[in-house]
Amino acid sequence: MNFLELIGEKILDCVLAALGRNLDYLIHYKSNVDNLIPQVIYLLDAKDSIQNEVAAARRNLMEIHPHVQTWLTRSDGIIAEAEEFIRNNGQAKMTCCNGWCPNLKSRYQVSKRAIEIGLKVKEIKDEGKFDRVGYRKSPQVVGTATSNTGYEAFESRMQTLTGVLEALKDPKINRIGVYGMGGVGKTMLAKEVVKQAQKDQLFDKYLFLVVSKDPVLKNIQREMAERLGLKLEVESESVRGDQLRERLKQEKKTLIIIDDIWEALNLEYLGISFGDDQKGCKLLLTSRFYNVLCNDMDTQKQIPVEVLLKNEARNLFEKIVGDLAKRPEIQPNMLKIVEECSGLPIAIKTVANTLKNEKDIKVWEDAVNMFKMSEPIKIAGMDEKVYKSIKWSCEFLKSNEAKSLWLLCSLHREDYNIKVEDLIKYGVGLSLFGNLDKIEVARGRVHTLVKRLKDSSLLLEGDYNGTVKMHDVIRDVAINIAAEEKQMFMIRNTTDLQERLNCEDSRAISLPYIDDCDLPKRFECPNLHLFFMFDQKETLGIPISFFEGLKELRVISLSQTWFEILPSSHLSLEKLRALTLKGTVKDVTIIGELKNLKILSLSLKIFEQLPKEIGHLTHLQLLDLEECSDLKVIPPNVLSNMKILQELYLPRTVEWEVEEQSTERSNVMVSELDNLYHLIMLHVHIQNSKILPKAMVFERLVSYRIAIGSYFSGGEMLDASRILKLNISLQSDDGYKVLLRKCEALFLREMKGVKNILYELDSEGFQSLKHLTVQGNDEIQYIIKSMGVLGSVFPILESINLSNMINLKRICNTRLPAESFRNLRVVKVSKCCNLECLLLIYVWMLFPPPRNGDR
Repeated sequence: MNFLELIGEKILDCVLAALGRNLDYLIHYKSNVDNLIPQVIYLLDAKDSIQNEVAAARRNLMEIHPHVQTWLTRSDGIIAEAEEFIRNNGQAKMTCCNGWCPNLKSRYQVSKRAIEIGLKVKEIKDEGKFDRVGYRKSPQVVGTATSNTGYEAFESRMQTLTGVLEALKDPKINRIGVYGMGGVGKTMLAKEVVKQAQKDQLFDKYLFLVVSKDPVLKNIQREMAERLGLKLEVESESVRGDQLRERLKQEKKTLIIIDDIWEALNLEYLGISFGDDQKGCKLLLTSRFYNVLCNDMDTQKQIPVEVLLKNEARNLFEKIVGDLAKRPEIQPNMLKIVEECSGLPIAIKTVANTLKNEKDIKVWEDAVNMFKMSEPIKIAGMDEKVYKSIKWSCEFLKSNEAKSLWLLCSLHREDYNIKVEDLIKYGVGLSLFGNLDKIEVARGRVHTLVKRLKDSSLLLEGDYNGTVKMHDVIRDVAINIAAEEKQMFMIRNTTDLQERLNCEDSRAISLPYIDDCDLPKRFECPNLHLFFMFDQKETLGIPISFFEGLKELRVISLSQTWFEILPSSHLSLEKLRALTLKGTVKDVTIIGELKNLKILSLSLKIFEQLPKEIGHLTHLQLLDLEECSDLKVIPPNVLSNMKILQELYLPRTVEWEVEEQSTERSNVMVSELDNLYHLIMLHVHIQNSKILPKAMVFERLVSYRIAIGSYFSGGEMLDASRILKLNISLQSDDGYKVLLRKCEALFLREMKGVKNILYELDSEGFQSLKHLTVQGNDEIQYIIKSMGVLGSVFPILESINLSNMINLKRICNTRLPAESFRNLRVVKVSKCCNLECLLLIYVWMLFPPPRNGDR
C-alpha cells in the first residue's frame, strides 16, 4: 500500500467516524436527553450532600476550604445550564412540514448539546469527592470566656476591672492575680476583662482555662491543644508541654486566663513559658487564696475582688425577685436575708431565685429563721454564709428527688457538661423516682426536676444542647452535703481512695483520674449503689476481683476506659440495673450475665459486633448503642428476646438483613422489632428500603428518629420528638406510613412514584407536622393538590424547605380550608426551575383566613 492510499484510508476512517457520531446524535437524540435528567439529579444529590457537610462544618465554627466553595459555585452553574436546557428542550421544534418530517437539524443540535452537558455534569460530579470540606480556624477567644451572661457592672467592681486592665497594659507585668472568696465573682470578672481587652484590642488571642481543685495536667494540656488547633499525638506530659510552648510562640500577643487555682501549678511543665521569645504572652490567674497567687505562682500584681456594697447587694436581690421586693410585708425579711448573704453574688442569686415566686410571708420568715439556726461548716476559701445560703436553697426545694439529682450532678468533675439523658439512666438505675414502669415517665420527671434546679440557680445551662453544669462553689457545697448526709463521695486523691476502700457506709463513689493511682484487687463496699470512673490513663486496669465486694451495686458508669475484656467480677453484680461504658472494650460478652440490667448504654470504638449473649438481658428497658460508630452486626433474635424493651438507639452502620432471604441469617431483620410490644422510642437508620416489612412496631412508637433509604446529617437534628427521613419508592403496604401521620419533622428525598405529597403520603393533612424538607426529587409536582383535601392541612407547620425539585409546579393547587398553614413562618425554595407561583403561600402567611371562632 503506497503513501497516498494510507492517507486516503485514514481520511476515510475519520470521515466515517465523524459521520457515525453525527448519525448517533440523530438516532439517539431522545435517549441522550432523557439520560441527562438522572445525571443532573445525581449531581444535585452530590451537591446537597456537600452542602450538608459544609453547613455542619460551619455550625462547628470551621472555615470552608476554597476549592470546596469553588466546586459548589461551578456545580451551581452547570446545574443551572442543564436545567435551562431541559426546560427549553421541551419547547424545541423536533418536526417540520406540519409534523410529517423530523427536524433533523434541531434533533442533531439538541442531542449533541445533551451529550456535552452530560460530560460536564459527570466531570464536576467526579471532582466532588473531598476528604474534608473545612478546617478549624483558631478563634480569637477560646474557652468559656466567650460568653459572660449574667455579669453585673457594679460600681464596686469598676475599680477592680480597671486595675486589671491597667496591669495588662503595663509592659513590666506579665502575671496578674485576682483573688477573693468562693462565690464573690472572680470568674465573671475575668470574663469581663477578656471582653474589655478585646474591645481595646490588647491581645490577638485569648485562652481561657479552668483548673479547679484537683487539676489533671494531661486534661489541661489536651484542652489547651484543642483550643489552639494543635493535635497532640503523644502521651508524655513533658513532650506535650514542649509542643504547646512551640505552638504558643506562633502567637504574637496572647492572654492566658487560668481560673480557680488552688495550689502551685508548674506552668513550664504545662506548656506555658515567659521567655524572651514570648514577651507578648501574659497570664491572668484567679484563686480563692492570696498566698497561692503571690508565693506559689509569683504574680507581680495581686488584685482583690471584694463583696458587694450593701446597696448593690439589695439591688441585685430586688432585680431577681421583681415586684415582690416592693411589698411592705415582705421587705423587712428580705433585707434580713440580703444581710445574711454577706454581699456574695452567688449566695444572693441562689437565694433570690429560690424565693422569687414566693408570696407567702410565712415562707420568708421561715427562711430568716433557718439561716439563723443553721450551723456553719468550714470549706476552704468559702464564706460560711455561702454554704448556708446554698444548703438552704437545696432544702427549700422540699423534694428528695430534686436533692438526690443535684447531689448526683456533684459527682461529675468540675465544669463538666452533664448530659440530662445520663441523669435519667442513673436515676432509673438507683430507683430515685420510685418504681416507675416507663423510662419516658422518668424522663419527664428528670426534665421537671432539672428545670427546678436551674430556676433556683443550683444548676446552670450547659455548653451544649441537653446538658447542664454546676458552678464550682455550688458543687463544693453539694460535694460536702453528699458526703455528710448521703455517704456519696468524690474521690480527690489516693488518700481519699484508701479511706473508702473498706467503708461499709459508702453509697456512691466517683473516681476521676488520679496520678499514680492503682486500683485495689478487691473493693470492699458492701452497701455501695453507684460507682463512677472516668478519664483514666490507658495503662490503668481493673483487677479481675475488683467488683466482688460490691454486690449491692445498682449503677456503673465507666468512661474513657480501655479494656480487652471486662473483669469477671462483673458476674457478682446481680443487682446491677444500669451500665454505661465509654471508650474501648473489645469483648463485652460477660454483660449478658447481668440478668437484672434495665439500662445498657455502650459508646465503644472498634466494636463491630454485638455478642449474641446480650440477648439474655430479658429485663432490659433501654438499649443505647447509637455512639458505637463501627457496629455492623447484631445477631438474629438478640433484640427480639428483649420483650420489655422500651427504648432502642442504634447507629447508622448496622447492616440489616434482607427479610426472608434465607433460613440462615447472620444479622438482625427489621421485623424482629415487631416482637417488642413495649417499644415506644426508636432511633434507627435503614439504608436498604427494600428490606422493610409492614413493621407493626411503628404503630406503637411515641418518639422516633428514623431514616429509611438514607441517613441523618448534622443539619437535620431538629428539636423534635418524631423525625422521619425517607428516600424510597412509594409502596402501598409499608408500615412507615403510620410514621408519616405522626411525625413532627419530615425529610423527603427522591420518593419514586410520588407526585402529590399531601394526597399520596398522608390524606389526613399532616396534622402533627412542624417542619417539612423536600430535596432532590424529579417527580413531585405539587405539595397540595385538590384531590383528598377534606379538612385543614399542615395546621401547625412552621417551616417548609424545597430544593432541587425540577418538576415542582406549585406548592398549593387548590383552595385551602381555614386553619391550614396557621403557624407557617419560614419558606425556603431553591433550584425548583418549574415552580410557577409562590405568591399564594406568602399571602397565606401574611393574611391567614380567620379561624372558625373568629368569624
